[in-house]
Amino acid sequence: MSSPPSSLRIVESSEASGRLEAARAWALARADRGALIVAASRGAADEMARSVALERGGAVGLHRFSFAQLAAHLAAPVLAARGIAPATRMGSEAVAARAAFDARAEGELGYFAPVAGTPGFPRALARTLGELLLARVGSAPLAKLPLGGPDLARLLERFEEQFEEAGATDRALLFEAAAEAAASVSGRPLLFLDVPLESAVEFSLARRLIETASETLITVPFGDLSTLGHLEALGTEAEVLGPEGASDLTALRRYLFARRQPPTRERTGEVRLFSAPGEGRECVEIARRILQEARRGVRFDEIGVLLRSPGDYVGLLEDAFDRASIPGWFDRGNRRPHPAGRAFLAILSCAVERLSAVRFAEYLSLGQVPDGTGTPAADTPLPADDLVQGFARSEAAPDEPEPPESSLPAIEAEHAAVVDGALRAPWKWEKLIVDSAVIGGDAARWERRLRGLGAKYEKQIREERREDPESPRIPRLERDHRNLTHLAGFALPLIETLASWPAAATWSEWLERFGELAPRVLRRPGRVLKVLAELRPMGAIGPVSLEEARDVLAERLRMLDEAPPANRYGRVFVASPQQARGRTFKVVFVPALAERLFPQKPREDPLLLDTELREPLQAGLFLQEDRAKGERLLLRLAVGAATERVWLSYPRLDVGGARPRVPSFYLLDVMRAVTGTILNHELLQREAAAQGGARLDWPAPTEAAAAIDEVEHDLATLRELMDVRDHASVRGHAHYLLQLNDALRRSVSRRWAHASGRWRPQDGLVRVADGTRAMLARQRLNARPYSVSALQKFATCPYQFMLSAIYRLEPNAEPEPLQRLDPLTKGAIFHEVQSVFFRQLRREGALPVTNAGVDRALTVLNAALTDVARKHEEELAPAIARVWRDEIEAIARDLRVWVRKLPESTDWIPEYFEFSFGLSDDGRDDRSVPDPVSIDGRFTLRGSVDMIERSARSGELRITDHKTGRNRTTARTVIGGGSLLQPVIYGLAVERILGGAVTAGRLFYCTAQGGFADHPVPLSEANRRAGLEALEIVDRAIELGFLPPAPADRACTWCDFRPVCGPDEPEHVRRKPSASLADLTALRRMP
Repeated sequence: MSSPPSSLRIVESSEASGRLEAARAWALARADRGALIVAASRGAADEMARSVALERGGAVGLHRFSFAQLAAHLAAPVLAARGIAPATRMGSEAVAARAAFDARAEGELGYFAPVAGTPGFPRALARTLGELLLARVGSAPLAKLPLGGPDLARLLERFEEQFEEAGATDRALLFEAAAEAAASVSGRPLLFLDVPLESAVEFSLARRLIETASETLITVPFGDLSTLGHLEALGTEAEVLGPEGASDLTALRRYLFARRQPPTRERTGEVRLFSAPGEGRECVEIARRILQEARRGVRFDEIGVLLRSPGDYVGLLEDAFDRASIPGWFDRGNRRPHPAGRAFLAILSCAVERLSAVRFAEYLSLGQVPDGTGTPAADTPLPADDLVQGFARSEAAPDEPEPPESSLPAIEAEHAAVVDGALRAPWKWEKLIVDSAVIGGDAARWERRLRGLGAKYEKQIREERREDPESPRIPRLERDHRNLTHLAGFALPLIETLASWPAAATWSEWLERFGELAPRVLRRPGRVLKVLAELRPMGAIGPVSLEEARDVLAERLRMLDEAPPANRYGRVFVASPQQARGRTFKVVFVPALAERLFPQKPREDPLLLDTELREPLQAGLFLQEDRAKGERLLLRLAVGAATERVWLSYPRLDVGGARPRVPSFYLLDVMRAVTGTILNHELLQREAAAQGGARLDWPAPTEAAAAIDEVEHDLATLRELMDVRDHASVRGHAHYLLQLNDALRRSVSRRWAHASGRWRPQDGLVRVADGTRAMLARQRLNARPYSVSALQKFATCPYQFMLSAIYRLEPNAEPEPLQRLDPLTKGAIFHEVQSVFFRQLRREGALPVTNAGVDRALTVLNAALTDVARKHEEELAPAIARVWRDEIEAIARDLRVWVRKLPESTDWIPEYFEFSFGLSDDGRDDRSVPDPVSIDGRFTLRGSVDMIERSARSGELRITDHKTGRNRTTARTVIGGGSLLQPVIYGLAVERILGGAVTAGRLFYCTAQGGFADHPVPLSEANRRAGLEALEIVDRAIELGFLPPAPADRACTWCDFRPVCGPDEPEHVRRKPSASLADLTALRRMP
């Protein structure tokens, strides 16, 4: 041991306030001599300099660094002279990945061979090799060790070779270079403020700085055994500043984890404990207590929340702070998911997985599609890393701000945003990707499938117009078709770019491609570009595959560091306990003191096991005992940072795992230190639950005054009112809620109206009002044409008829699985084949089909089916050929049976096919009429008749409507209770147009599902009258403005508009007066 420097002073204390006061007084006396403040974090150094500046009137002469920043600052000229740049942690992972890949390819690995190709191996390897280099362990001693020692030796050699080839340096070499340049800051007073020294290389730099400084003060938290162990080599004994006072905080710091028994004492209230049902509720309770502390005069920036498990708590705390309007300052060390990084990773995965459509849809779902305005060129951003910033002697640029809510695209009436014209509704695009069934493979398949989806939309639009020209599905299909055009314009150039990438390239080539891609696929690419900038020193390494490049980037892109605001004052400090080094707060919150959360189970490094590998090296590497001490140090740092109060808490329920949690033994040790006794475990839990006051079944406090937001206030108020036994005494006390929230008022009023015994406006359209009279007059059956398909919906439910035929709301679209065609496309093919078949037979003079002509008819059918199927296959480009063939074969089987049944009606000669009136789309009979037809002088209709036949004997006409669904008719069915109007109404329409007598109509079920049934409907006077009466009932309902939600039996099960009404309409209808539904009841009873 060398003789201690005469100017060195070491201060050790469990109270951060004691250490900081000693440091502040020391720095204040030496500020005019250019004191150098080196802290565990740059923020802590800045705060110390600020406190000194406030007292002396200025910060001139004070130099502030974090330890890593100072090292990089000193090493910069040394490394620059050697042509070397520092690498970030991710750069080290990239080098480790390349070292592992090369070693595996050369067959150099034995022990690690089975796991060297797994995604997490490079990250673990970089961490292990970095620790070895910081401990100055070379490859030679590793090669002598058992198990993975020889493999680690070879990997370490390759690791260092790759760094040398890349002209980059790892953390160990950077600190050694800094030690060489330590003389550049010699002669200055040096303050080491709670800086952790965990490796030989770090201590070597610290020792060199101490030797060159004019005088040095080092502050060390009590329990930081690693730092104290290194400082013993300086030969200076630490001054221990014990905690003073008789408060709970003093007792806690004095006796926490003490081996001797603390004295029994009464609690004074500075250490408080509570629990909550789950981490989310725990964060809400923390927010509530922060507000309580603020009310008693504690500033937000004097409050700290120190997290042992940031990943579990940061998002929940942000949400709780937002609800309570508490400004938070979240340290950069707290990493959170960021959509830009995940979106970019999804695009890279799309390229890796052969242009996977699933990955592209994942990218689209994250809402990061650029707005089309273009991204201006920008300088390469500086990575958010202390080493890089110190090396560049510059501060990192602030992160891109999130756009204000008002600047985000608005959702228009048709649920689609227009962004700069060309990019329409990007968040709808992932649905189009799924619909188009693009699976991946190559760029040509993408183009073919998107083109096929466009053709499918066009076909569905034609089919809808054939069935119901006013169908509300048509605007949705047209909108999807337009969006598909925008999707193709955006996606296909990207797919072409990804397809052009090579299988492998150097890191510099990949980074150039990634840098060009990011602005094309991200609305705000700045944070992703920062991540890419961290790898630029690795540019010469390669070639590496795209998959390897993606895997290196994956962890950093999934979870991006978010830079906190430059000024933390006025905000609650949220960070890990390590970030509390060199800082104090009046009030500190320490959550998550439950088993498996704090402390976390110490785990050995699987690549460098303690007993077999670490201990034989004798290099001061951390062992299991050291890790356990590190966990205890985190709690010491947290409770030591408080000056007035500490709040300790834990979640008593694991909500995700649906199991209870118990307090950790750390919490038991806290209570032992404070009280001098070991509390009963169950008693401790009951006390914590009572202090928390949070219930799982009611997410609000017991008193409304303690609420953190309006929701809690209202729930607390309701709870108080509900607990009153005399309900009459509090009647109307919650009425204020209806005045404050218009949506709640409408919801409650609607529920009340539904439950009442008479029809009210909240039930739907139930009467004519001044605002609806003119609109309803325009919707009468004599004022506008209706299709028969639209009118049939009235019998199913008048409200459904109103939504679809009058309001023209689009129904909820249900995607069809890839295993079958959607009904619209299948129906379109079926009807087109029938039309082509009949027209060909008419040209040949082969109608009607007789038994002798069946063979010829089947030949014509097969030809028609082949031509139609080939045309549709070319247009639709089906995703799975086998599915397409199976569906076409199913159609063919049904059609062949249908043709064989045609000779049963040889008395009727088919004359018109797809005969329409009031329609103008293609594919109709050339004798169709363009204008709607008026029936009985009162009802204007439009539609399309599948087939009109003429009797060979009498010349009378018969209407045929081909059905491809299930047959639900009976022998007595005429209009089917208003749901099967085609035979009668089409017959009346054809009589009006052609002038001939129509004696019958029929429903011909052409598929096995319908049993190939032929259901005739004679057009007798009674049946004609039934059809006209059905139209009268519909017209009268429109005239009276009475179109309520009154569904037929089980109609809600299949209704497209169930999300509008909800599932309880049948129950509501039973409460209403039945007399008002007399017309509807009479219609449904008609055969």
